[in-house]
Amino acid sequence: MRWRLASVPALGLALVSLLTAPAGASPAGRGWTSFEVVAGTRILAAASKDASPTGDLLTVVIEGDGNAHDRKGQPSVDPTPRDPLGFRIAQAWPQGPVAWLGRPCQYVKDPACTPSDWTTGRYSQSAIAASSLAIDDLKRRSGATRLRLVGWSGGGTMAALVAARRTDVAVLVTLAAPLDLAAWADWHGASPLSGSLDPAAAVIAPGVVQVHVLGRFDQVVPPDLGEAAARRLGGTVLVWREKHTCCWARRTERLLALAQPAQ
Repeated sequence: MRWRLASVPALGLALVSLLTAPAGASPAGRGWTSFEVVAGTRILAAASKDASPTGDLLTVVIEGDGNAHDRKGQPSVDPTPRDPLGFRIAQAWPQGPVAWLGRPCQYVKDPACTPSDWTTGRYSQSAIAASSLAIDDLKRRSGATRLRLVGWSGGGTMAALVAARRTDVAVLVTLAAPLDLAAWADWHGASPLSGSLDPAAAVIAPGVVQVHVLGRFDQVVPPDLGEAAARRLGGTVLVWREKHTCCWARRTERLLALAQPAQ
């Protein structure tokens, strides 16, 4: 049976997480340091591993959408995720310099935030630009020259959109990510994300190694829908025995083996 929520406008990817953490509550700890990055006119939360090894290739894990809507389908007051699965993936990443990047308005008190930042405009041109500027800062801090972008769920959508506008991305990894927003919203019977760009129209440079992984038991981004979109982007497309929220952080060793830059 298809899961359709026609009464919910601009369905949030993380409706499975209906609670939020207070704005400004850091996801860091256990050997990680959190900080804020000024990205143009926006502020984004970020974190890096303490005593992170140096290297030419920086892995940046982009957080998922968080809590876009409340139980009634209205925009939430705070999109900060209660369980930052993207951060847990970053913590589990087994090799090289690694950093985590939150999405606009998560974990920070940014006066520029409006509900469109985590609903219809979550993948807007300005959100993509802010994320890319924040990645510039993370890259500068690490001393790396190339990037491996990793994103779970909506973080994977953002990673693809950012990768399409940069020339220093060597590897793109998406996990359970909607890569055709129009088809995804239509499948759910939800309103389109009218203020967002769609990775279905993105063009990733031929030299970028791409790995797109979907969950066989994912009811949020079903593999039958996601597979076609991922194949249009290019690269390796895999379907693993996972649900939308479980258990991607346990897969990082296998992901690392697949997500090696071209020589």
